[in-house]
Amino acid sequence: MKYFWWIGICCCWITAAYSQEASTNSFHQSFSFTTDNDAYLLQSNDKYYTNGLYFQYNRAGKNQTATIIHGFEAGQALYTPRLLTYYPDSVDRPYCGYLFVQYKHTRLQKKYGLQWNVAVGTIGNNSLGQNFQNGLHHTLGLYPVNDWYKQVQVPFTLNAGIRYTPFIPALAEKKSAKIVPVIELNAGNVYTNAKLGMMLVWGIYHHNENSALWDADISQLPNNNTHSFEWFVYFYPQVTLQGYNATIQGSSSNTTTTIAGTPEQWMYQQSWGMVFAKARWMSKVEIVYQTKECITQYLPQRYASLQLAYRFR
Repeated sequence: MKYFWWIGICCCWITAAYSQEASTNSFHQSFSFTTDNDAYLLQSNDKYYTNGLYFQYNRAGKNQTATIIHGFEAGQALYTPRLLTYYPDSVDRPYCGYLFVQYKHTRLQKKYGLQWNVAVGTIGNNSLGQNFQNGLHHTLGLYPVNDWYKQVQVPFTLNAGIRYTPFIPALAEKKSAKIVPVIELNAGNVYTNAKLGMMLVWGIYHHNENSALWDADISQLPNNNTHSFEWFVYFYPQVTLQGYNATIQGSSSNTTTTIAGTPEQWMYQQSWGMVFAKARWMSKVEIVYQTKECITQYLPQRYASLQLAYRFR
């Protein structure tokens, strides 16, 4: 884990080195790349949420009273059981590849933040999960994964979600620390769930409506930030009530070789992260711990995330 944090710190140094322009909210667009992987924590084997790859393009909308962000994302998430050579037939969490595109609409004002999203995609063979994982393993000289024929199948997916974040003045307007409740609801044939969490932030940050914490570091509004950069750490505990999870259950399109599972009704997740943003660049490193997502999982989940964003006019 210590090596991961060194990588994160190096990302922040690189961000600082290339962020020579004065900080300004005249940047109206951003492009970011996010990679998630359990291997970043130097674990001995792949398991559960084993890889995520996401590309995001954000554009600030024109509004004089709020920060409006139009977000477009393409991503792929891969899930596998605990891949141990001495238990080759053990599938404690189903194989799943999920490929999708998503639109997010974010509105941030002084008193609250509201985001809604719609995603379409596919789960199963068309997600190219097997191709990506085995191609990556071959490039790195690792073992092949031969059991992807057991993966769950949902040929077409449609999901929608909403996130509400009240900015309570007594909690969210402190100079060096703030607390923000986060409420999420998702529905569709990928995820149907409800989430309740609390974002605790320490450090140097902008107002919520202009902060990299919410990917709102682009705007059409005038710059009224106190600082020329953001550098903060955060802790984000969250409880999830699962109703449906297609990455575990699949659908009626599951094949005769599919090994599906049953999701846990309740799940707990916590994230520790660090963000540095200045001028055109933003970098984020995060470590995530998650209790068992599927009732047959042997172990909880741990993975790390790296994000780098570039802002432009």
